Amino acid sequence: MGRRLLALVLVTGACNAELMDPRDTPVDAQPAGDGSTSDGSDGQVMLGPWGTPTMIPGANTAAGEDDATMSPTGLEIIFAISDAADQGRKDLYVMTRTSTSGAFSTPTKLPFSVTGSSEETPRLTTNGKTLYFASDRAGGAGGLDIYMATRASPADAWSAPALVPGPNTTASEKWFMPCGSGNDYLLVAGPDLAMGTINGAAPTVVAELSSTSSETGTFLTSDCLTTYFASSRSGAFQIYTSHRTSVSTAWQTPTVVSDFASVGGAQEDPWISADGRTFLFVSNVSGSKDVYISTR
Repeated sequence: MGRRLLALVLVTGACNAELMDPRDTPVDAQPAGDGSTSDGSDGQVMLGPWGTPTMIPGANTAAGEDDATMSPTGLEIIFAISDAADQGRKDLYVMTRTSTSGAFSTPTKLPFSVTGSSEETPRLTTNGKTLYFASDRAGGAGGLDIYMATRASPADAWSAPALVPGPNTTASEKWFMPCGSGNDYLLVAGPDLAMGTINGAAPTVVAELSSTSSETGTFLTSDCLTTYFASSRSGAFQIYTSHRTSVSTAWQTPTVVSDFASVGGAQEDPWISADGRTFLFVSNVSGSKDVYISTR
């Protein structure tokens, strides 16, 4: 299936994230490599190749769906749908299922999606209690800004969204992806990838990851050492990955993720489950953007 994705051992015990829920940690803990991952025993579990990606029913219409993220249980998926009746602005929708082998429900719009503004690029935390997303609604710093909504449990209603302190500027920010203790994050700022600290100064562009083209779809593992994102640096959007050996070292030159090349189309918006067994991404090969899932 093409070049195997980079593998990474999940770093545990680093996620107490006082500034996220302010109690949560990011859901995205482990990259999707074909290498070994710990099974908690003396040995290592070798993950096999990715299964054939399939469209997710309900997230594969002509309306255009993208920006997908999944809950840690795999029972909930949140994604964006473009609304032609609202000048193509995006709204966030949720689908649920009762088991990881079951079908998802019909999409339901999240209550804080507002007509006349765009809500997009969601990311859930590990306990499913905090959702980060971007919106250009009134009251922000300008353009798209990063908001967070919380809930007491996955069964409860979401709170009113609030601006996240630190990342928002008069430019547009989206795809907010925290890592580690929750203080550090990677996001898309304008056409570039940038890093910053919650409650800190404005994010700064990461030169090693950015290009003269556009980058989008930021994903970051919880140890802050591996990222996946989409870039148009080679023409149509493709998914790239990069690694660094520590948070104080530079990112390695990004490389193309070719595992899903058989699907075709421009590919973006990567998301990987913490156990490295589920991969979500978006392709426009059907003529509009659709959400795909691959498992192993």
